Amino acid sequence: MVVFGMDKIDRKIAHLLHRMGFGFSPADIRDYGRMRLEDSISRMFSDSRKIQFLTTLPDPRPEEGEVSNLGALKLILRSREDLRVLNSAWLDRMARTPAFLREKMTFFWHDHFATNVPFAYLMQVQNNTLRKHALGSFRELLHAMAKDPAMIIYLNNQQNKKKHPNENFAREVMELFTLGEGHYTENDIKEAARAFTGFQVDMRGEFRFNADDHDDGEKTFLGKTGRFRGEDIIDILLEQERTAYFIAEKLYHWFVNAEQPDQEIISVLAGRFRDSGYQIGDLVLDICSSSFFYEEKNMGVRVKSPVELIASQFRLLRVQPKRPKPVLQIQRALGQVLFFPPNVAGWRGGRAWIDASSMLLRMKLPLIFYRGAEHPIGARVDFEDQESEAGSAGGKRFMQRADWKALYKALPSELNREQRIEYMMSLLLTTPHPDEPGKILSAFGRPRDVFEEMRDITAVILSCPEYQLC
Repeated sequence: MVVFGMDKIDRKIAHLLHRMGFGFSPADIRDYGRMRLEDSISRMFSDSRKIQFLTTLPDPRPEEGEVSNLGALKLILRSREDLRVLNSAWLDRMARTPAFLREKMTFFWHDHFATNVPFAYLMQVQNNTLRKHALGSFRELLHAMAKDPAMIIYLNNQQNKKKHPNENFAREVMELFTLGEGHYTENDIKEAARAFTGFQVDMRGEFRFNADDHDDGEKTFLGKTGRFRGEDIIDILLEQERTAYFIAEKLYHWFVNAEQPDQEIISVLAGRFRDSGYQIGDLVLDICSSSFFYEEKNMGVRVKSPVELIASQFRLLRVQPKRPKPVLQIQRALGQVLFFPPNVAGWRGGRAWIDASSMLLRMKLPLIFYRGAEHPIGARVDFEDQESEAGSAGGKRFMQRADWKALYKALPSELNREQRIEYMMSLLLTTPHPDEPGKILSAFGRPRDVFEEMRDITAVILSCPEYQLC
């Protein structure tokens, strides 16, 4: 493969970084802009090998012993402001880390194992569990999530006891996490719920198995009979070919094409995934190393989620908000708030991200960063924890500026005006722009210098409808 010229970013590499990450940072432009595709893939995985946990929130619990009562524990773990800070810290991580693939996969699992509880520290614990296993073993990840305190609280397994079974977690672990709807029976749900009795959170906010609340009787689940516990249910689910297919299909939809999925390719991916012992990294590598990933029909067809859209612009322009609240207001206005999925099924995604009001804000974001433009911010959807934050008459206003100098220094300096436009279009768009390069600056007068010209070019491209796709 020939390394592309300095007047254009290789389209396949641009596609790789927009899908597998959050677009380009100035450092990515300098590094990936000089690599072959194979080297880019290798570098992406190498940079994401190391696990760096989010440690934004200190552990609020006493060093030893349990909290005196449940009310006190809830008070310690609950913090509205901490959730804002955690949200901002994760978005900043997405925008700055070279380990963008690990963060993209953490984001994927955050949607897959959607959890919404008002206990900030437990959400940080869960987020780090997702990050730890994001590219590792799905088997280990699934077992870890069955014992995750935030998940146990969210899906009511704390109330799942042998005399009064609660079927919520048992249903979702099959419908949303492993098999998909229609691949189990109501009796399977009941029997699985019995197996998960006793999976609880103790007075330190940590997982514990309460044998007194566990139903240790014989159970029949997916054709197998035994005195099963929750761990056995997970193992039986992982024995099912359907589980490998379900995860491979969801990752194909996420990374390749949800509108036109190729069932034959998904079946092949699922078989390899199962043969690998459910190694997530192997499946992701299989996807981004395959020719179908770079086929024309699969490029520039995915609508960026609000978080991806914000993170990609923060990453490119090195935006560093001074306070978390304005960033949350934009997320709410666009319909996606980190740590606040709308329900256990996660966000709908795809074309559901776009409506008349959100599209206006999406296309104006670059000007907010470009000139500190003001824009009224109102919530698109109602979320918990936002009584006074959004939805008021007239909304709120957000002002932020970007650091353009790092981007300017990362770009090739020897390009002429039209070449700069071509370069920025190849950097930011994975679908062709209908305008000729010479027409793209029609919204601006003649720039004073090359630096101002670069800002104009970037702002126009970031504001075009094609930038909403990746």
